[in-house]
Amino acid sequence: MGRKTILVLYYTRGVYPLRNTIETHLYAFRRYSRHRTIYINIALGFPWEYVRSMAIDAIIFHTSFCGMRWSRPVFFKFTAMIREMADYPALKIAMPQDEFIHTDLLSKIIEDLKVDVVLSCAEESEWPVIYAKVDRKRVTFKTVLTGYLDEETVRKIEKFHKPLAARSHYITYRAWRAAFWIGEHGTHKVRIGEVFEKAAKARGVRTDISLNDGDTIAGLDWFRFLADSRAVIGVEGGASIIDPDGVLKQRVEDYVERNPDADFETVRDACFKDHEGSLNLKALSPRHLEAAAAKTCQVLMDGHYNGVLTADRHYIPVRSDYSNLDEVFEKLANDGLVQNLIDQSYEDLIQRSDLTYEGFVKGIEDEFISPLRDKNAPFKDIFKRIILNWRDWINWRIIQAELEYSKDPGRYRIFARFLRPLYRLFVQPL
Repeated sequence: MGRKTILVLYYTRGVYPLRNTIETHLYAFRRYSRHRTIYINIALGFPWEYVRSMAIDAIIFHTSFCGMRWSRPVFFKFTAMIREMADYPALKIAMPQDEFIHTDLLSKIIEDLKVDVVLSCAEESEWPVIYAKVDRKRVTFKTVLTGYLDEETVRKIEKFHKPLAARSHYITYRAWRAAFWIGEHGTHKVRIGEVFEKAAKARGVRTDISLNDGDTIAGLDWFRFLADSRAVIGVEGGASIIDPDGVLKQRVEDYVERNPDADFETVRDACFKDHEGSLNLKALSPRHLEAAAAKTCQVLMDGHYNGVLTADRHYIPVRSDYSNLDEVFEKLANDGLVQNLIDQSYEDLIQRSDLTYEGFVKGIEDEFISPLRDKNAPFKDIFKRIILNWRDWINWRIIQAELEYSKDPGRYRIFARFLRPLYRLFVQPL
């Protein structure tokens, strides 16, 4: 089995630089594949005439590509650009996430582009609900995590490790206020922060808990923050409602706009009472792996966590009704117990190759890509791959320039006047 050629199609624009978690997920195959890789950001155009004659063995529709469905106009515009790829003779792999909304368009991607493999973040029990319109006899499904650990990131986190006694924070948490249209499961992200803030205050325990977007901590500062915390609280990611066409989301947003003070129960009863519980999508978050890498004790809502985390071995479990808070705080005060959870998590999780991006890529290639029959790639493909990957680098410079120009158009007016014709020639308009 020789080296194959993998084409990764993705969509992103208006953001530079990417968050570390997104960037490592996107470029995992470039970093760790044993095969040749090509990346194309279709947000800036798709050179189909250039690609069609290449010998490509596998096409990966990245999470960001599948995520175009959040905007239906964007979805139809950009999927139309690549419709010819449906009949391209290559293995096609889709990597969707947020498999609770606009699943009609997600199914359309799979069927219209003749996707062979779906790397789903949902458990097998939920596939019939999410992919009701997909021929699951034709398509192979495999459950994967929403994100993995990057070895370089782990090495950076190691620099922030410190003894429990030297940590500034006792309990920390950062989360966004999940929209009601995610369902009751989404409310746990907010509820756990509110409950622990109140419970900690009553016990005289210091916290750094925030549900405000303005308090978001990014990059290495996030890992530094985690490593300076005795414990971090959390829940499984996911949703408890299936919204195939986004109608429920729109209904909720319209209702909340008219009734901005309505609580979850009121909105649920008015908008999706009969739909609550229609989906059981729960998944381990990359944050849980990051906490383990930072050697921070985790206090989590008791759950499955993709079978990766085990209660009282990797985290202190919290009951869904919060009836065991006294026990939780008692365990948190026990240095020996907390250190044991930290050490056990680090040993069990950080040493597991299948929880790293390198292990993820190797696993997917071993199972689906490497066994493919070798294609005789034309010699000119070497130059095409170089040009396409150079194009990808240039595209990021373009995105960076677009953002700078949007901040202060007057400053770059003269340059824009000369470069605009060239820009329009090579870049797909917004």
